[in-house]
Formats: sequence, structure tokens, C-alpha cells
Amino acid sequence: MATTTANDEDIPTLSADTLAALGDFYSEREQNEKRLEDLEAQMEQQQPQAPLSMNMFLEDWNASQFWYSDETADLLAQQLLDGATVDTRIAIVSAPSVFVQCKNLLVRMQ
Repeated sequence: MATTTANDEDIPTLSADTLAALGDFYSEREQNEKRLEDLEAQMEQQQPQAPLSMNMFLEDWNASQFWYSDETADLLAQQLLDGATVDTRIAIVSAPSVFVQCKNLLVRMQ
């Protein structure tokens, strides 16, 4: 026989709809992580790739990230690549939209 104590009443519970939404969130996050792992494997094998999309990157509210419009990201990417050679190393930190545009410009330049 189960007894109910005051402590049992304080345990928060989620509705079925909320649990389903949380499950969808985790599923989508796992799918995105898989896509990023696949992309990383392609990059390591130097395989030709389709243009990147911002859909592959999620905004992380725990990280400082800067998201630019397509036009601004394209302009920044062009400026970063202007004068770059095969020996040039560019780090794009906290700006996924600029990273995507740089990668796409490099693919188009090949």
C-alpha cells in the first residue's frame, strides 16, 4: 500500500504534451548532432559537399553566438577570404552564419 507524504506532493510533474515536446526537442537535437558529425567526417575525408545551410546549426542559448543576416554574413565571409591563400588559416569563433558563408564561398571557388 502506497502512502502519500507531503514531500510526494512537492514533486513537479510534466503534462503529456510537455513531455512530448521535450522528446521532440531531444530527438531534433540528436539529429542535428548526427548531421554535424557526418559533416565533420566529410571534411576530414575531403569529400565534395553540398552547400551548407544554417539549418545544420542550432542557436545555443548557453554560448555567445552572433547570427548575421545572409547579406552581412556573405560580406564578412568575402572580407575574410579576400587575399587568403591555401596556407591561410582563419578562425571563425561564435559566428555560425559567417562560417557557413565562408564554407559555401570556398566550395563555389573550387
